[in-house]
Amino acid sequence: MARPHIEFVQSQALPWRTLPDTAARPGAEVKVLSRDGGSGAVSVILRYPAGWEIGDAHALDTDEEFFVLAGELAIGDIAYSRHDYAYLPAGYPRASMRVAAGADVLTFFPGPHKNVFGQDQDTDASALIERAATADMPWGGDVDPNVVGAGLGKKVLRLDAATGERTWLLTMGANDPATVREMRLETHPHVEEMLLLDGAISMPGGILRQGAYFWRPGGLQHGPIGTLPGCTCFFRCMGGPFATEWSDEAHTILWDAPYSPIVPDDLAGLAKAGWPATEAY
Repeated sequence: MARPHIEFVQSQALPWRTLPDTAARPGAEVKVLSRDGGSGAVSVILRYPAGWEIGDAHALDTDEEFFVLAGELAIGDIAYSRHDYAYLPAGYPRASMRVAAGADVLTFFPGPHKNVFGQDQDTDASALIERAATADMPWGGDVDPNVVGAGLGKKVLRLDAATGERTWLLTMGANDPATVREMRLETHPHVEEMLLLDGAISMPGGILRQGAYFWRPGGLQHGPIGTLPGCTCFFRCMGGPFATEWSDEAHTILWDAPYSPIVPDDLAGLAKAGWPATEAY
């Protein structure tokens, strides 16, 4: 069973649930953004309460990729604060995990996952990204020239040498609708996943606000897009190296289209129920 197409849902509309003692993050709250019913791969926001900890040395039995949305957590001697990123392969040793004052962490697991205590585990050191302080990274200018607008920048956080899969941040400056009217449509051969960190994006399916999330399978033509206030996005691509095919014709940007989500049946009610404007995610 493939992961369903979600385009798009405001994460604020999704429920929190507390993880049981048997989970890899017992006592933390989780908000599931999307899940693959076959492989068990999952994209979530984990909310760690103040004082949360796993005090014993351990490892996780699968890879973990994460990006700190708010707060701070520590794994061993490494402290991760807002907008820090890590990719910790299966078996990576963790002397402990602690959260002093609470943290919200965007997290990705490629399948079922559990903690392993009391024994050393093999780990792929070549895949390890122990910590990337993205706030200190410069914005690169290698954004596809077919993306319209000014103030465009990219920070590549991870690039898998074997598969070409990547994780990156994208920033877009505010568009002037008097001069930015059209954009060509995009198609990617791979999965594209995004969480909107700030700002807003106008698409034919509605206006994405901070906290908006989509999981888009490969091969789907989409766009055009624009951003009136500007935006910053967290992106991942899976299933091959990043690539874009552009339509020959440009299409008019719809700045204020009504919200018409593409979501599985179990999210349909939540997607249209509205969400708390005071919540960031």
